[in-house]
Amino acid sequence: MKKGLLGSTALVAATALTVGAAQAAEAPTWKLSGNMNFQFYYADRDSFTAVAFGTTTGTLGAPVFNTTETVPTNDLYFGVDEAELQLNVSGTTDGGLDYGFKIELNANTSDSLAADEARISLGGSWGTVHLGDEDGVEDIMSFGGETILGATGGWDGDGDDVTLVAGLVYPTIVGDTSDDTKITYYSPRFSGFQLGASWTPTDAGGDRTPFDDSEFQNSLSFAANYDNTFGGSTRLRLSGVYTMASYEGRLQAVEDIGAYSLGGILGFGGFSIGANWTDNSDSGTDPTADEDWSYWNVAAGWESGPFYLSAGYIAHTYSTGPVDFEPAAWSLTADYTVAPGLNTYIEWTGYDADTANADANVFIIGAAVSF
Repeated sequence: MKKGLLGSTALVAATALTVGAAQAAEAPTWKLSGNMNFQFYYADRDSFTAVAFGTTTGTLGAPVFNTTETVPTNDLYFGVDEAELQLNVSGTTDGGLDYGFKIELNANTSDSLAADEARISLGGSWGTVHLGDEDGVEDIMSFGGETILGATGGWDGDGDDVTLVAGLVYPTIVGDTSDDTKITYYSPRFSGFQLGASWTPTDAGGDRTPFDDSEFQNSLSFAANYDNTFGGSTRLRLSGVYTMASYEGRLQAVEDIGAYSLGGILGFGGFSIGANWTDNSDSGTDPTADEDWSYWNVAAGWESGPFYLSAGYIAHTYSTGPVDFEPAAWSLTADYTVAPGLNTYIEWTGYDADTANADANVFIIGAAVSF
């Protein structure tokens, strides 16, 4: 489950940032948590083939359509999208320095990597530093409609498990380094405001082949957000993110990365509404192709007791020279918490690929257990 009521790795990491420095030394303690889901998928697809990000030169810009293969028009699937165990260890020195580490282990039989995230944490009144394999500030500190969607996350969720059309509308800022090895700093939160920055020298990582560097080097992400509650029931969250990286490849000319994202969420009681605008510009594209890529989204959610309902819409614009290509998606989700740690959900996402014979509808029904 990439998003939803059971949370995400980004939300777990963000929670750790609220821990302040203790006044006396504490021996390290540990906590084990985990989650697993089971999902039923039904995909109703047009008989079009793969849709993938990349220009004709294979970089990170507008999508390319491969019409040499076809996919079934509809099909049923079972799947386990997530099965994870997370170990958190934390302690405090005599001087009040908080320290610890987090290791998130994949238990899904289809995952090729044993560990999803692994990082050290150091913190105090001056802020928090994360060292290791963890999402950067471009992910953790960003708000938008994708933050509100329940179930698997709608168009930010698991639809890409069964239709490649989902890749067209996934809300991604170019320069998102995911769990690549990095250093991240988060400032303390003052009057609702917080700053953060991440540095990822290469996606190869220091513990892998030293000469296996990525073509994009020295990825930097900067973020600022605001999170405050007024009157006990009104919550306002705002965010701004900027990513940048230099292209160091030798095979072709590719634009450097420079992208930004603005988002926010307003909540009142059980209602919330969020929106996001992201401009990836020509990041990672062929300079001769005159490409540009941006998207916006909006979503609303309502929570009442064990029920959570949400709806959202996302629209992308890919420009390649004089041609504009505008894929979009709509999502409806419903969650019901049966008991603490047991959640059930249903989700529909309709994908409009804005090209002939390439639309899809994906229905997901699932159950998740967490502790």
